[in-house]
Amino acid sequence: MTHPPALRRRTLLALASGLGLPGVASASRQRDPIELIVPASAGTPADRWARAMAPFLERVWPRQPLVVRNRPGRGGLEALAELAAIGRERKVIATMTTPSLIARGIEAGETPLVERITPLAALIEEPVLLVTAPGGPTELEQLRNGTTAPIGAPPPGTGAHVTAMRLAERVGLPLLAFPSAAAARQAAAAGHVAAATLSLAEAIGFLRDNKLVALGVASTRRTPLLPDLPTLREAGLELLGATRRGFALPPGIPSEWRDRMAVGLNNLANDPDLATVAAENGQVPRYLGPEAWSTLLARQEDELRRRWQEDPWLPRRT
Repeated sequence: MTHPPALRRRTLLALASGLGLPGVASASRQRDPIELIVPASAGTPADRWARAMAPFLERVWPRQPLVVRNRPGRGGLEALAELAAIGRERKVIATMTTPSLIARGIEAGETPLVERITPLAALIEEPVLLVTAPGGPTELEQLRNGTTAPIGAPPPGTGAHVTAMRLAERVGLPLLAFPSAAAARQAAAAGHVAAATLSLAEAIGFLRDNKLVALGVASTRRTPLLPDLPTLREAGLELLGATRRGFALPPGIPSEWRDRMAVGLNNLANDPDLATVAAENGQVPRYLGPEAWSTLLARQEDELRRRWQEDPWLPRRT
C-alpha cells in the first residue's frame, strides 16, 4: 500500500528521533538514571524535600531521569562517606542540608566537608527568624533589658541553633537547645522561653495561625514571604543565619558535567512553579553556584570548628 507523502514524512521523522513507534526506545529511556542520594530516612523533612524536587530536577536536567535513594546513618555522614568513595564513572548526586551536616562531621572528628566531596550548588534558603509568643516582647531591645529567660533553639548544629548561639552571646541571655524544632517552637509559643530562633520553614505554620510573632529575620534583606518583617540588622543587631538545601557530587567529577548540572539548577531557581511550591513551605529559591557554595561551606566549617574547640555544643567523646 502506498502511503501519502505527509504520512511518510512523519514516519521517517519518528524513526529518526526514536519516538512514537512501538519498540523504539528514545534517547532519554536509554540513559541510565542518576541516583539522588538522600542522607536521611524516608518521611523526614530532608527526604520530603528531595522527593518534591525530583520532578523539577528532571525538568531542568533533560534526558537525565532520577532515582531517589535514602542513605540514613550518623546524621547524614554515611551518605557523605558513600559519595566520597564513588568513582567518577558513576553519576550520583547527594542532597545536603547545611550547616547541620557540617556540624555532624565536626562532632565525629571527620575531615572537612569540602575536602571530601564536590559541592554543586545551593538551591533553597530557609532564613532564620527570631520569634516570640503573642503578647511577648515586641522589640529586640526588650530581650536585651527586660528578661533573664533563655533563648530557645532547635537541636545543636542546625542553622537556627548556630544563629541562636550568636544571638545569646550578643544579648547576654542563656541558650536552651531543644531536642527538636517542634519542641523549641512549642516552648516559644507557650512563653516558656524569652524567644526562639527557628527557620522560616519551621515557623511559617505557627505564624500563619498567629501562634507566634516574628521580631526579625537574620538576613541581609527582608524575605519576600514576610515583606513587612524587618531584618535584625534594621533593629541594630548584625546577625545572619539560614538553613540551606543543595546538592553535592563525588570528588573528581568531570567539570563539564558539573557545570551542566549547575546551569540547570540556576535555571530552576528562577522557575515560578518552584517559587510557588517553596513559598508554601516557608522556603525561598536562592541559587549559589559551585564556587560560592564551596566558599560558604568552608566559612561555616571554620566557624563551627572554632566554636567546637572553644565551647562544644555536645559532650566530647572520651
